[in-house]
Amino acid sequence: VVGVRHTLERARTRWPHCTGALYYKMNDNYPAASWACADWYGAPKIGHYFFQDAFAPLHACVIFSSVNNNGKAVSWPVFLLDDADALKGAKWEVVVRAYDAKLQLVKTESYRDKGSITAPRKLGEFELAAQQTDTAPLLVVAEVKINGTLADRTFYFVNYEAVKGSLFRLPRTTLSLQVKDGQAVVTNKGSVPAVGAAVLRPGH
Repeated sequence: VVGVRHTLERARTRWPHCTGALYYKMNDNYPAASWACADWYGAPKIGHYFFQDAFAPLHACVIFSSVNNNGKAVSWPVFLLDDADALKGAKWEVVVRAYDAKLQLVKTESYRDKGSITAPRKLGEFELAAQQTDTAPLLVVAEVKINGTLADRTFYFVNYEAVKGSLFRLPRTTLSLQVKDGQAVVTNKGSVPAVGAAVLRPGH
């Protein structure tokens, strides 16, 4: 996930110096465990979903030069991508947030404008002071809203190497699931964000 998704997003933001991006690889060959985003049974790995995010036609992304930033002041470029002109005639906002290991909000930054963008647009720099990055892990969320409605969301995890297993020790929250008229609605009932929630339907 880390090795590929950051590379894909960096490539997409480098237009016109980079005009396309592909990743290796889609499927595993039995009995290997590899970079593939689907195992040899055909089941998607977590990477599959992050690569979908990285290739989304409408996407906000944060560009990281390192995933090890504990106790360092950082300034990360924030980009907006819109390959299908979904922003045409609309008011839009990109919101970037950082959370510490207790899933407490560290910082929020927003960027607003309206109408189309003709190429990947750098919106600014998301800056954190050294004391704000002194946490393992550090989570960063990027969202795109069109006329106030959420249109794209992705999250990043960095600083996890400083404390082994830190990604598995995040605070727990409570989710509810309601199914009605062919739709499943997952709601976070807890007091902290739900990180990496997934809906599985066995056999499908």
